[in-house]
Amino acid sequence: MSEARYDIYFRGDLLEGFYADFVKADMAQLFKTDPARLEAFFSGKPQPVKLKVDRPTAAKYKAALEKIGAKPIIVPMGEAIPAGAARPEVSASTPQQQGSNAGSVNQPVTEPGSTSDWTVLPAGSDIGEHRDIQPVSVDTTSFSLAQTGATLVEHPERPTPVQVDISGLSLDEPGVTLVENPERPTPAQVDLSGLSLDEPGVTLVASDRTVPPPPPDISHLKLE
Repeated sequence: MSEARYDIYFRGDLLEGFYADFVKADMAQLFKTDPARLEAFFSGKPQPVKLKVDRPTAAKYKAALEKIGAKPIIVPMGEAIPAGAARPEVSASTPQQQGSNAGSVNQPVTEPGSTSDWTVLPAGSDIGEHRDIQPVSVDTTSFSLAQTGATLVEHPERPTPVQVDISGLSLDEPGVTLVENPERPTPAQVDLSGLSLDEPGVTLVASDRTVPPPPPDISHLKLE
């Protein structure tokens, strides 16, 4: 007897607490494709995801799709997708546990519903994607609240300013020169009446060096 085979379809049904934009982005990452190419899978018309797969493979696809909030339709290979109840409504309630029925293959088959199965959330509801994020535990036992108006950061002590005695100082009238220029000394009177100018090129200071005498003429001397 041959092993049973299954066909996997998806038409845009989402698990409770998930939203189409987030599921579409996660599905594009899962199948390594562009989110724009997945528009047909969210049109309400069943689109084939994987055909003619065995039961373990179908279970893996089911678990992977439900993990990101997508609800696949799995039927025996070759069988038509039967008409069923309307598509389940998607609201902002707490997401149901994912992957709890990963080993199950047969899924209830539903048909797309109209806008009558939509719900309007109360004002102020959180419409973002719900993630299972564990809160961080912070130990605040050593913290305490100060009184209102208290200075939280203490400034270091400032040095005591130096006390300068300015009792001997006074203010002068505006425009007064504060620094007086000291008196310049009277230039010396030098008598130049006994000086005269000589002709250009004349040696002003005679050299005290004497000219050495010429060497004697010894041309008529000879050695015997």
